[in-house]
Amino acid sequence: MNPANKGRRSFWAAAQFFFEKNIFTTLTRAAIKTASKTITAAATKTACKTITVAAACALFFASCGMRTLPPQTEYTFGTVCSINLYQSGTADLYVKLFARLRELNDIFNNYSDSSEITRVNQNAAAEPVAVSQDFYIVLKTALDFARLSDGAFDPTVGPLVRLWGFGKEPRVPSQEEIEAAKKFVGWQNVILDDGPKGLTDQDAGGNQKSDTDQKVAAVQTVRFAKAGIRLDLGAIAKGYAADCLVDILHEQDVKRASISLGGNVYVYGKKPGGSLWNVAIRDPNRPGQNSFLLKTQNATVVTSGAYERFFEQDGKIYGHIFDPATGFPAQSGLASVTIVSQTSMIADALSTSLFVLGLQKIPAIRQSPLAGAFECVCVDERGKTWASKGLKGRLTPLAGQAVEWF
Repeated sequence: MNPANKGRRSFWAAAQFFFEKNIFTTLTRAAIKTASKTITAAATKTACKTITVAAACALFFASCGMRTLPPQTEYTFGTVCSINLYQSGTADLYVKLFARLRELNDIFNNYSDSSEITRVNQNAAAEPVAVSQDFYIVLKTALDFARLSDGAFDPTVGPLVRLWGFGKEPRVPSQEEIEAAKKFVGWQNVILDDGPKGLTDQDAGGNQKSDTDQKVAAVQTVRFAKAGIRLDLGAIAKGYAADCLVDILHEQDVKRASISLGGNVYVYGKKPGGSLWNVAIRDPNRPGQNSFLLKTQNATVVTSGAYERFFEQDGKIYGHIFDPATGFPAQSGLASVTIVSQTSMIADALSTSLFVLGLQKIPAIRQSPLAGAFECVCVDERGKTWASKGLKGRLTPLAGQAVEWF
C-alpha cells in the first residue's frame, strides 16, 4: 500500500497468464514481452508484507473461451491488481470490482492520513474508535491468528515496520531501539467491542427504540490499552480484498475468473472441460526461476518469503517479515511458505504465521478450526522442499527436485 516502494519488486503473478493457442491478450499495461509468452508487471508491495505469488508464484492460466472485454489492470493497494473475467467481462462489472478494491485500500492504507487505520492508530489509545464492518472483520481475524500463533502473527507489528524503515529507507536499528519498539508490540493491547450483546429494539424501560438508536447502540469499536500501539494489517488486508471480489463474482453469477492483487491470487471457477488451472510457484532461492507447477481450481495461492522484499547491510540479508518476539526479521530456516486454501484472508495470515513459526508448527496449526482446510509447500534456505500430502498428484517439480511429503 505504500507508493514509495514502487519498482522494488516484480509482480510476475500480477500479469502472467496462459492463453489458448490463438488468443493472446495483454493483462497489464505495465510491460509486454512477447504476445505468445509472458506478460510481466513491475510494482511495489505492501508495507508489512506482500503475500505475493508475484515474487513467489508466477501464474499461468489457460484461457476459457472468448471474452467480451480483455483483462483489466489498475494500480491500487500499492501494487498492480489484475482481474480477468472470462466470458463475463462487462465494463460495469469491472468498474464495480475495482471500486471495491479502492474502497478497501482507503480503509487499510497505513500511508494515508485519511485512511480508517490511520484514524484508529491516532485515536484508539484515548477512546474507543468506531470502525467499519470491513475493518472489524479483518482486525478480528488478525487477532484470532495472533492468539492461534502465540503472537507469531501480530497486527500490532507497526512500530517494528516503521523502525526498520521498510517502505522508506530500510536500516538495521540498534538493539536498544528494537527493545524500545517491542514495548508497543502486543496484540493483547487491542480491545474489540462488537456492540452490546442481546441487542433488542426496546430500551430499558420497554419503549420502542428508533432505527437510529438501534444502529448507534450496535456500533463496533476498537481501543488500545496503552498509547504507542500501531496497527499494521498489510499481512492480511489484501487477502480479505480478494475474498470480497470473489463474493461479487458469486453475486454476479460469473462462471470463471482470475484475480491477482500483487500476488494474492485467486483462480475462480473451472476451465472449460473441468480441467485444473496451472500455477507455477517461484523458487525462493533462485530469483526469477520457478520450482513447481501446481494444478488447482476454486482456490487461492499465497506465498510468503523473505526474498520478496529485503535489504542488505554489511553483507547480511534482512527480510521484511518480522518475528514479534525478537523484533528482528524472522529466522525460522524457511525461505518461503505457500498456502493453498479456499479463503485468501486465511491463506494470507497462515503464510505469515508459518513463515515465522517454522515447519514444526504446521501440524498444530492444522488442528485449529480457524485455519480451515489448507495445503502448503515449504522451501528452506538450502532448497529442501516439504509439501502436504493433499497436493500429491497436483504438484510437479520443474527442476527434478525431491519433495518430502507430510
